[in-house]
Amino acid sequence: MTSPTQAGLAARSITAFLWGSGGAFLRLFMQISVQIVLARLLGPAQYGLFAMSVVVMTFSAFFSDIGLAYGLIQRKHLDSTDIRFVFTLQVLLGLIITVALAALSGPLAGFFREPRLQAIILALAPLALLQAISAVSLNLLKRELDFKALQIAQTVAYFFAYVCLGIPLGLAGAGVWTLVVAWAAQSLLSLLLMYRVVRHPLAPLLRHPDAFSMGHFGGTVLLTNLINWIIGNIDRTVIARTLDSTSVGLYANAYNLVNTPSGTILGFMQPVLFSACAKVQHEPQRIRKAYLTLMAGITLAIMPVFFAISAVASTLVLALYGQRWAPAAAVLQPIALAMPMALLWGITTPVLWNTGRATLEFKVQLPLAGLWLLGALWAAEHSLATMAWTVLGLICLRTLLFTVLATRQINVSLCECARALRGGVILSLLTALAAWAADHVLVDSALGMQARLAIIIITCGFSVMLALRSFSGLLGPDLSGLLASAIGRLPGHGRQVASWLLAPQLQRVRGT
Repeated sequence: MTSPTQAGLAARSITAFLWGSGGAFLRLFMQISVQIVLARLLGPAQYGLFAMSVVVMTFSAFFSDIGLAYGLIQRKHLDSTDIRFVFTLQVLLGLIITVALAALSGPLAGFFREPRLQAIILALAPLALLQAISAVSLNLLKRELDFKALQIAQTVAYFFAYVCLGIPLGLAGAGVWTLVVAWAAQSLLSLLLMYRVVRHPLAPLLRHPDAFSMGHFGGTVLLTNLINWIIGNIDRTVIARTLDSTSVGLYANAYNLVNTPSGTILGFMQPVLFSACAKVQHEPQRIRKAYLTLMAGITLAIMPVFFAISAVASTLVLALYGQRWAPAAAVLQPIALAMPMALLWGITTPVLWNTGRATLEFKVQLPLAGLWLLGALWAAEHSLATMAWTVLGLICLRTLLFTVLATRQINVSLCECARALRGGVILSLLTALAAWAADHVLVDSALGMQARLAIIIITCGFSVMLALRSFSGLLGPDLSGLLASAIGRLPGHGRQVASWLLAPQLQRVRGT
């Protein structure tokens, strides 16, 4: 029998997931739209120049947030002294990294053989302090599963920074500074809006009785995140070091087109799972159920989209970005296939961290990072497409390895994983086939690329709807139960449409 506490946590987790997914998809729509507009305005060379600075800033972000703020999510009992201590250290770290970035801006520009990069790094250096400070508010909201406030803050900040500031600057010919100003504005406004909700104490505190264990946890997070950064960014770093800004722009834009939705999805899905699992970390059966449900959900709801993108990569790039971005299609095709694998890897982290294996991720990924570096150096000598296919292979290897590790911790068999994945894989292959067939039927038509892409999207939508209505075994019982609860929380018309679309799946589960 489910206790009131368990039922309350389940309800809060579903609500958090709905707010997280709803807000994330709204922001995702804006991000992709703005990315398309700005890519057309700026072109590959300017976009690539900014991508180089992003590599530097994302690397420095790990040192301005060494995992202490992330540890606030996992602490069973939290008081004001914990928050004050973490906030004080975050401010100090942010200041140190800001100064370090300013001092090293010249050598970093020299490393990438791009003199223009120095001014950009100098302008972005204060973001290290903003990101360090905002980490406290961000993780306090995640701890409370308050994804409503979090998504509102992030969505409003993005809209103001990129739509209200970025696009006008791009139209005015600001070049790469369009993206610099927009990123800075988003970081500042997001911090202000999140703090407005949390209102955590700001008084400094340099001593804490539990400082050692908090530091140990933070150090583990830092080392793990650094390895993740190497794995996630070494390809772009090697390209930026060895090729010109145009090549960097082509690779980065194709990567970001699919990584932005993937990262957005993981950004709300992983904290929900981590926070929920932290509250039931001594109940492996519930962690097991949550893991299998998310595994099924990723393959059913997300994998078909990325498989279809891969199937029509060339048409998609031409329709969205125009002819001068055409070489990016060779990168997009394999990277799109890699995104569902990356999401499946992402949900293993909360499982490992909440089953007492916090250091296992770091230990296993350390040799993987070395393999990633060697693979990137080898691929850079050939082509951007070779780099992309190499990344796909490495991501699949990492996902397989960590899935095995995570399932062993919670006693999930490979047969159970196969059952969770089966429906989504079938749906993904059918959707990709429909997209490919529609694209090839239209290849000799007089339709423009945008119209051609619209027909492909409609075809994919009908194929998904037909599959859900025709094959009742696509959803497993755990995912069906979650969707049934989620459908009940939708507005009237949305509830009717979702109930009709998923009726064969839900009826099958109710009948068992």
